[in-house]
Amino acid sequence: MDVVERWVQLSYRRPVLTASVVAVLVAVCAVIAVRFEQRGGRPGDTSTIAALIVASSAAGLTVKRTHPWWAFAITTAGTVGYIAYSGQFNAAATLPLSVCLCTLASRFEARTTMAATAAVCVALTCAGVVLGPQWLLVERIGLIGWPLLGACIGGVTRARNRYVTAVETRAQVSAALYDSEAERRVTEERLRISRDIHDVVAHHLTALNLQIGTARHVLDRPELAAQALAGMHENSEAALREIKGLVGMLRADNDEPRGPVPGLGDVAALVDAALASGLDVGTHVWGSVRPATPDVELAAYRVIQEALTNAAKHAPGQPVTLTMTYRLSTLTIELENRIAAARRREGGGGFGLAGMRERVRAAGGRLDADDIDGDLFVVSVELPLPSLHEVRSR
Repeated sequence: MDVVERWVQLSYRRPVLTASVVAVLVAVCAVIAVRFEQRGGRPGDTSTIAALIVASSAAGLTVKRTHPWWAFAITTAGTVGYIAYSGQFNAAATLPLSVCLCTLASRFEARTTMAATAAVCVALTCAGVVLGPQWLLVERIGLIGWPLLGACIGGVTRARNRYVTAVETRAQVSAALYDSEAERRVTEERLRISRDIHDVVAHHLTALNLQIGTARHVLDRPELAAQALAGMHENSEAALREIKGLVGMLRADNDEPRGPVPGLGDVAALVDAALASGLDVGTHVWGSVRPATPDVELAAYRVIQEALTNAAKHAPGQPVTLTMTYRLSTLTIELENRIAAARRREGGGGFGLAGMRERVRAAGGRLDADDIDGDLFVVSVELPLPSLHEVRSR
């Protein structure tokens, strides 16, 4: 930290002390300066009264931080008093007033400072005309030149301070926004990971549970038991592959390409796996089938996967109807299955529906899940799709 910064910090902590130091320095400099030879060979003012007037004017600077307008009045009165006493031009007498105007301009609005400076200039000009009729024009201009210079320095200082404050505030706001955005992204990533893990684990474990139950009931029929065991083996391998992919995605850097994610093209395999596990699924596809954006395809796949998992878990043996309708700019997915209200209430504390809603909302769609006629549970999803013209233009 340099000397200027230390001085500024000290001026905020000890305003009277620093103002008194400035007042003493200005008083010493002004008293010495008034004794110097003036323009045109005119001798300096060596009288004791002149020195006391200038020192008294500088003494007003001791309150320039705590009572700036009192300091302004004292230094103005001291400058006018010196002119009235000596009747001579001496720019050194305006030094305390210039320092005071510099402080005012650095602390107050430009309009206030300009009004105070204009009042001082008018007062000094009138004093020069009345009390110094023999003064040269350059001397009368010089009388107000130093106060104007002090006010300008103070104005520049205030503008710089405001700029520095604005830059610091902008930096603080940017840092806060960056932290907030980073926290939001971390939260979204945690939710995405939890949804993926829930969808993968819940789906495959539910299928395994159904196949294990089937295998137990067909132990006396080796060919059916072998078929159920083969399905269990395939499900476990698929679960391991997806979990391995999730773990690899977590361990990979953000810049590394991620592996392929499931989409609408994998729905048929998903339905086949559900059929193999013993779930009765009927599929209907309407409209012109076309690809969607990756986030929409993943959301559609995960919604169908979760809905089939819930149907297998809460309504085993009940048929499930999957209807996919490709419209002009939307894809509508509906899954219907009959499920007892009591069974649904028992299993309603999970995260499946919440995860589906979050996925669909993130992809720009909407999801509705409700009962119809008491025992028909319907999951309806609407997701955005590119139009046929956009697909053909690609």
